[in-house]
Amino acid sequence: MKIQKILFGIVFCTLFCGYTSAQNDNWFDSQGKILPQYTDDNGLLSDEYLPDAYEFTSIEEAMLKPERVLKLNLSEKQLSEIPPEVFMFSNLQVLDLWQNQIEIIPEEISQLTNLQYLSLNENKIKTITSSIGELKNLLMLNLGQNLLESLPEEISELENLSDLVLDDNNLKKLPTNIGAIFTLSNLSAVKNKITELPESIGSLLALQSLDVSDNEITCLPKTIGTMSSLMIFDIHNNKITSLPEEICNLTHLPYFNISGNKLETLPKNIGKISFVQMLDLSNNQLTNIPATISSFKVIQEIDLSNNQLSVLPKTINSLNFISKINLSGNRLTKLPELSNLSSLTELILDDNDFEVLPLTITKLKSLEKLSISTNKIKTLPPDFKKLEHLTTLNLSYNSFTDFEKGILPSTDLDLLDLKGNPIDDNIKQQIKENYPFVKF
Repeated sequence: MKIQKILFGIVFCTLFCGYTSAQNDNWFDSQGKILPQYTDDNGLLSDEYLPDAYEFTSIEEAMLKPERVLKLNLSEKQLSEIPPEVFMFSNLQVLDLWQNQIEIIPEEISQLTNLQYLSLNENKIKTITSSIGELKNLLMLNLGQNLLESLPEEISELENLSDLVLDDNNLKKLPTNIGAIFTLSNLSAVKNKITELPESIGSLLALQSLDVSDNEITCLPKTIGTMSSLMIFDIHNNKITSLPEEICNLTHLPYFNISGNKLETLPKNIGKISFVQMLDLSNNQLTNIPATISSFKVIQEIDLSNNQLSVLPKTINSLNFISKINLSGNRLTKLPELSNLSSLTELILDDNDFEVLPLTITKLKSLEKLSISTNKIKTLPPDFKKLEHLTTLNLSYNSFTDFEKGILPSTDLDLLDLKGNPIDDNIKQQIKENYPFVKF
């Protein structure tokens, strides 16, 4: 999930739209200053008018009216450096240098004191000057897909920064005092080499989205529990072995992805994250799930696939709003009662140790998709036909030798998969006559 990238792209797409340069002239006085009626509290062209500002696409064009340059798009120009003329555009608020060959962000960048949106992604940047901290009006900074190994601590002085994208670099750590950017709303540092998050990150009380997936993080600071505004927390594909108890204080976190780590247990009070809607715990080493998950009152999807679960807590039957459960790749031989899961539409039980289809499945009246491939099941229970909303049934790679007529619901299935079962060819033909949509 790369929400930050999407949001950043939408903002830049909105800001860089086609208007004539004459439009800009209406906003300036004869000295090249923006008229007061068009400015915000900082004397910049306000958000109401900025999307309508003309986009200059070359240095030559911009130099004709340097004081009128509010937006400059020099993306895909094969630039090896930021043209020095750029630093002459004192009113510049939006600068897009995406997909060039730039290696250094020089000290002169500090001259662009009005800059609000700066996109430098997909370059070859290795070094950023400490003077970048002087861009006090900067709202969005995209440094993704470069060659950065470190960031200057001064980046924490960007006191109005809302969005920071650092994806696809070689960063080993984030600035120690990143928590000083109190305005930060979205932080993405995907695909780096980060081993730990700074303690100060807990001071980012306005942060709504944090994505540090695909790094080398081994543990989380206890301060993570103070980030009360967090809506998206993605730390999948790291090396985390345990979660601090303080993470349970993120009571209003809707999206939490910690798949692809090395978790063996979860905090006992994980259920305190009571407003979680999507929880991905797949590809860990979990052997049990705390009974407190019963407090996940609004959860809609939970992925527990590819762990080492042999039993589930009975309290899973309390998840009244859940629509999808993935339990594939575990060691389950039975399920607890699930009859209260009236909203469940998809259940995945592939690659477990079931020899008998759990009867409780036949009580899932809203179930539409059931996959129980790669188990040892030989028959379906008579009540299976009660699953009247079932559209997809995957029973591949089990131990079925026959499949009696009338065992399925009377409604038409879109898919019946029986591949990999030891069914005789003559029996297969009979099954096809009864269920022409079958796959072998």
